[in-house]
Amino acid sequence: MQHALGARRAGCFDVNIACSGFVTALALARALITLRPTAKALVIGTDVYSRFVDFEDRATSVLFGDGAGAAVVAAVDEESGFFDLDMVGGGDAHELIWLPGGGSRRPASAETVADRSHLLHMQGRQVRDYVLDNVPGIIADLLERCDRKAADIDHFMPHQANGMMVAELVDACGLSSAATHLPLDHTGNTGSASVAIALDEANRSGLLSEGDLVLLAGFGAGMAVATGLLRWSAPAPAPVAGAAA
Repeated sequence: MQHALGARRAGCFDVNIACSGFVTALALARALITLRPTAKALVIGTDVYSRFVDFEDRATSVLFGDGAGAAVVAAVDEESGFFDLDMVGGGDAHELIWLPGGGSRRPASAETVADRSHLLHMQGRQVRDYVLDNVPGIIADLLERCDRKAADIDHFMPHQANGMMVAELVDACGLSSAATHLPLDHTGNTGSASVAIALDEANRSGLLSEGDLVLLAGFGAGMAVATGLLRWSAPAPAPVAGAAA
């Protein structure tokens, strides 16, 4: 992407943490821009699950879709932008969603192809339990640090895992008064792209207003969770072509 955009002076790197990747990368972008307030960062979340989903496994293949979403991150005034972001890892549960083969520990071979270990494996029930046992507390801690309550949230942009899990998460977090955005009904679970897509669709649909409190939550493979709370600020309208400056 850096090459395709011709951004020759830009640094670039990959954040390889699946479903929480977009929010994690936003946290990194915010930290870097704090060091250099005149800089801007392009944060892209994308996953192409069709390349490694096992289409013989109906428990996973019906859930996932390919997608991408992006955001340009820049400094804003103190009344807007992120209050705080958080990242929490649960590496002891990494086998709940993983690819057993194809990496450095077990490189791709005729054996990994034969036993389908280079394809996605997921323990759906245990993933649900992990999310409901951990994410509500992580969100509650974030809101407490930001001196906010769940009832203050206007919009919730969760990872698009599946509709039933998200509904349970909303109840567990006390976020029933927030507008929960669920593009998964036409995108499926797009991994690291899902929060970005939800945010973009809400913005393009005119559902976000100046000053709204927006809660982002990515969670999944790793296992890993990344959350962020921001006050929405509408970007300044682009100048009309040919208009006087």
